[in-house]
Amino acid sequence: MSAVPYEKICELASPLYFPLEIDGAIYMVSQNGDILKFKDGQFKAEFHISGQPYSIVIDKLNKFIYVADMAHQAILKRYIDENSQEQITEFLKDYEGQPLLGPNSLLLSTQNNLLFFTDSGPFGETSIENCKGSLFAIDMDAQIVKPLALQCLSYPSGICLSNNQKLLFLCETGKNRVLRFVQTEAGIFYYSTYIQFNGRFGPIACAVSQSEHLYVARFEFGHVSEEGQISIFNSNGVNVENVSIPQCPEISGLTFSRYVYQFIVKLKIEYSLCNREFINAKLFAYFNQYRREG
Repeated sequence: MSAVPYEKICELASPLYFPLEIDGAIYMVSQNGDILKFKDGQFKAEFHISGQPYSIVIDKLNKFIYVADMAHQAILKRYIDENSQEQITEFLKDYEGQPLLGPNSLLLSTQNNLLFFTDSGPFGETSIENCKGSLFAIDMDAQIVKPLALQCLSYPSGICLSNNQKLLFLCETGKNRVLRFVQTEAGIFYYSTYIQFNGRFGPIACAVSQSEHLYVARFEFGHVSEEGQISIFNSNGVNVENVSIPQCPEISGLTFSRYVYQFIVKLKIEYSLCNREFINAKLFAYFNQYRREG
């Protein structure tokens, strides 16, 4: 396992989750309800919701922002109307009359305009003895919700797509594994266990690089381990490297930039530190580090 140097670039008072890079800016959500934008060394609160946001996506036209709100067990839609007024409305609350447990991670496919999301509920609710988590896809054109894995997952969390958007990877935290969903020419998704981990609590976030390497952020509780870990796999699912992040065990998100590679990691602490991590000449990572007082 290799350790890499990093530098602190920002510090916040609230834990952050699931980053998203758009046009050189990093968007992230805060547990206090703020949707934040980080660019040119500065943070800006884009807007606020009275809930518990876990992740966001922005549509192709940069008109709508969709927010996974765990507190309200719903996906919200935020936009500016024709009168230049901010509107935040409920986009999805249930599937076939059954309320969502609490959406976790959102992911928008630009090729087929599908909005994928994991429905995990709060941490611990869909544990091994209660595998009721799900993965859904929303056809944004037809406004149809399709279950890809219905009420059978143990805390499904981070998701990502391959570069051709034919493969979807899902972190099933409660069972310490990564699932791979393969889309056929007919548009049907089949899935199986792609990576089974041993050690640490479980994968929490994932991202695919331009070279089709899968990066998996592996969560562990801060009182159990003092370091974070990101495992890297080639396109055949072979583990080629494990990266250690000192003093940052509770990872909660990572992403790659369109311009240069980048990560983001988040934990449960009194305040968050935003750091940039250099792994090689092209790869760097942004992550949040929780530190507990005392």
